[in-house]
Amino acid sequence: MTNSIHTTQGHTTQGHSTQGHSTQGHTRHLAAIYGLMHALVDWCTVTAIFRASGVSDSDTFGPFELVLGYDLLAFGLQLPLGMVVDRLRVVRAALISGLILTFGGLLLIEHAPVATMLVAGIGNALFHLGAGAFVLVAAQGRAAPAGVFVAPGALGLGLGMWMGRDADLAIWPLVALLAIALAVALRLRNPRTDGSEQPARPVGSGTQARLTLWWSVLGLLVASIMVRSFVGFAGGRGCPPGLLLAFGIPIAGFVGKLVGGLISDRIGWLETSVGALLLSAPILAFAGHTPAGLLPGLVVFQVTMPVTLTAAYLLFPRSPATAFGLPCLGLIVGSLPTFFDEPDQVYSQPLFLGLILASAAACYGALRWLGVGRAYRGLDERPGVSPLASSRPFV
Repeated sequence: MTNSIHTTQGHTTQGHSTQGHSTQGHTRHLAAIYGLMHALVDWCTVTAIFRASGVSDSDTFGPFELVLGYDLLAFGLQLPLGMVVDRLRVVRAALISGLILTFGGLLLIEHAPVATMLVAGIGNALFHLGAGAFVLVAAQGRAAPAGVFVAPGALGLGLGMWMGRDADLAIWPLVALLAIALAVALRLRNPRTDGSEQPARPVGSGTQARLTLWWSVLGLLVASIMVRSFVGFAGGRGCPPGLLLAFGIPIAGFVGKLVGGLISDRIGWLETSVGALLLSAPILAFAGHTPAGLLPGLVVFQVTMPVTLTAAYLLFPRSPATAFGLPCLGLIVGSLPTFFDEPDQVYSQPLFLGLILASAAACYGALRWLGVGRAYRGLDERPGVSPLASSRPFV
């Protein structure tokens, strides 16, 4: 692979094959368990914030402000908190604290809506950073575990919006499930996140050219993620609301993210991601105003998510919480325009088509320069690590 930024110098892979096969089963189980917890945490925190918005009587923090504030905390805080978590090496503490704060969000609903927003938002962010960091490290560069972990969150979001709008539904089952999740989390065997399991960094990786390329790849990845967020939230604007979309959109997100990582690791990251974006562009642009076009279009569109997340980890291989928080910042920035009422003309077919094509181009450039244009089997079978890992200017 020419014009890529990974090196063919580095450590030997002798003996890694057996170890890789022995740990892949544990990685799949770890990703699945944390994926179920992810669905539960999103279910609980979204239920809490929608219930709190229903009982809030504040002129300053009405339903809109509470939901927006929660999203800003849950997604926008992940990058700065992730940098702190990596610096202090407190990944497990972040995970456990996130689950405990999620408890608090449920218990505060009726008493303090603003406190519910703060506790639920920060708890959600901390859980994502802790669990996400463990999954990224255990996956060793494969995209499938990231998809297995992140995909159930779409189902949790859908369940939370449904349960949060019905005040007659009891929340004690969620409290019981959280107690079980906390007990399981305390007993799980997690990988080390101090970088000791990563291959040695190549020598001479701090050149200005590589630093410039590092920033270029980072910018392209974030740009692609921002577009995916905007289109994912705004794509259904022209569809009539109803139960089909209420349940169909979360399911579409779940399916796309889950299969995206599995397919990408087998066929190739670049081929799968860019191909999915190009395929989804005409579907969402010209048929996205109907459920029959929107739902399959979103399935294909979300296929790129595990790849962009794991690609961010390749830029931060010794800072997994930071790597997880970076795409989340792109998600919240991309979604912000959809929180506000804009003329329907803004969400036009040419706009969606152009944005998705631009996202495909950005994704192509980032993955090509990152050196993962072909089927990617993980760091244990790779002759070296991207030298950009040691070129990053912070963390």
